[in-house]
Amino acid sequence: MKKTLVMAAAAVLTGSMAYPSLAEEYVFEMAPVVVTANRMNENLVDARADISVVTSRQIEKLHLNTVEDALRTVPGTQYLNYGGNGLNANLSGIRINGSKDIILLVDGVRVTDFNGANNSGYMYSSLLNNMDNVERIEVLRGSAGALYGSGAKGGVINIITKNPGEKKTTVDIARGTGGREMYKLTTMGRVGKFSYMAYYDKLLIGDTKSGDGRLWPGHTHTLSDGVKFAYDVTDKHSLSLSYDKMKSRYRGYDFVYSNRYHGDYKSDMLTLQDKISIGKHWDNQFTYRRNKVKTNYFQDYDMNAQSNWGISSDYTYDIIGEQVSFHDEWNRLTFGVDYSKGRDNVLRAAGFDVNGNPVKTNHWYENYSFYIQEDWNFLPRWSLSGGLRHDRPETDQYTADFSSHTSKSYRLSYEVTPRDTVYAGRNDFYILPGLDVLYIPQYGNAKVRPAYGHTDTVGYSHVFSDTTMFTFNWFRTKDEQSIGYDTSSKKYKNFNQGVSRGWNAQLISQIGSKWSANVGWAHLYSNVPGDNFSLGYSPKDKLTFDMIYHNKKFTGGLDGFYFIRRKNPVNGDLKGWPDDKYGIYNLSFNYEPRKDFNFYLKINNIFDKLWAEHTDVIWSDHTPGTWYSMPGRTWLFGVKMEV
Repeated sequence: MKKTLVMAAAAVLTGSMAYPSLAEEYVFEMAPVVVTANRMNENLVDARADISVVTSRQIEKLHLNTVEDALRTVPGTQYLNYGGNGLNANLSGIRINGSKDIILLVDGVRVTDFNGANNSGYMYSSLLNNMDNVERIEVLRGSAGALYGSGAKGGVINIITKNPGEKKTTVDIARGTGGREMYKLTTMGRVGKFSYMAYYDKLLIGDTKSGDGRLWPGHTHTLSDGVKFAYDVTDKHSLSLSYDKMKSRYRGYDFVYSNRYHGDYKSDMLTLQDKISIGKHWDNQFTYRRNKVKTNYFQDYDMNAQSNWGISSDYTYDIIGEQVSFHDEWNRLTFGVDYSKGRDNVLRAAGFDVNGNPVKTNHWYENYSFYIQEDWNFLPRWSLSGGLRHDRPETDQYTADFSSHTSKSYRLSYEVTPRDTVYAGRNDFYILPGLDVLYIPQYGNAKVRPAYGHTDTVGYSHVFSDTTMFTFNWFRTKDEQSIGYDTSSKKYKNFNQGVSRGWNAQLISQIGSKWSANVGWAHLYSNVPGDNFSLGYSPKDKLTFDMIYHNKKFTGGLDGFYFIRRKNPVNGDLKGWPDDKYGIYNLSFNYEPRKDFNFYLKINNIFDKLWAEHTDVIWSDHTPGTWYSMPGRTWLFGVKMEV
């Protein structure tokens, strides 16, 4: 009876009860509901895609205090951090399946756009500093151009935030090594059909010490605050308005280049959403988002000298999405329109007028996208998926417009047994050059054209029991045309013939009533012209894991990864990093004397391992040790109270 009820609930969420006899015997109860795989709610087992989920329980019990902390537990993700001092507290290069060309969504909607090839994976890790407001983080690996548009080559990260609930105020205060201080305040409530939530976060990070005892001077001061208001017009119609603001200032010292640096990041984001269900089969969602983003980065010879080099940006993004979904026992159909516009608020050189005088302008960039995705259960055990997206980009008069482009996707799935499903498919990607790739004076090139290619994938999932499942996905991504940095001209340009391939595997399990575990393994080969990832930065294999133990008032957790570097014959004889094989392990402890009171301790890098992700050894005079060391062992102790 229990399995039947769970199966029925999952079927309602997916909108499909075509063949209940195939699913009712084996149902993975612990599988979370996901939305990113097909832009529609469905159980992870039914997604038939290479997708992972970091749940709110993992975030809370493992004390994953940033988006970066959470993503490091996910197989198939890679980082290239410049150590753990001031700069990298704000700027982190995220890759999925070896590619920096990814899309970051919050509640299914882009945060920014037109970041361009090799740039969309760079995000400010404090962009969403209020992790208490995160319901889950979904990571879709592989190209998804037909579903999500320009930029989705490596994959998609979708941060799903919580809806305001019953009246509650939460205070979280913590302090730790390296001058780390964390203050969080969240309050929410509901009055009839109206609900609200407000938050304020403050994060301070000081000097960091690497595993060899070296002190890396730095300081980061981040403030985040926001509000969300929601109104339930009916039980099937809701409106929400949210405003999120973040400001981060940082400074530090770069031992590799022997200079000081400082910078800041500001973001003001307004989001309006309207969701409505029409009858049993139709859903509609409209979203408007405006985000203003300003960044500055400067290098100094000393604290009193004037900056000798710097780069700044000031962009405004307007993003509109209209999505319609239909589902019955045979079909799941999604279609809609996405519109994005990016405006450079800094006057840039734009050529010359008819009299030969130099002209400056505020460059702009916009794109209209029309998409449709259909999942059809055409026979018992068989399903066929297909999608199309048509992009129509336009730029200002000083830049040549790009031609329109149509991306395609298809997938064939077969349920071999009630426990086993196999599928295979292809997804295109399409990447518009970013505003900075085209216009930034230091390295911009207005002649760069869009990148495009495709990803082939073969996947398999197996449900062992109600509480354990396994997924395996092989992929191969080919670049027909890519965008990269040309070291000779020191400008961006187009390349071709890039390839990445590998596989991702994950095991998700609830072991009895006290234990839960997630284990992933990712294998990768990547060689993309214009991208230096293959010069020893990339992992050949990487194990990720997290385990949680809960017993009455005590909860303990262990998370981390084991990294095996892929060496390149070009520089394989150089010791470019502290180690080519290493493990990083983190411990979490929680004690709740009562439900509204929690003491916690988080210890990162418990064995004080010396490790690095970015290096200068392979580039300059090959001086040993000129790498950007990541933090050694750190701890954070805090208390969380609910009122």
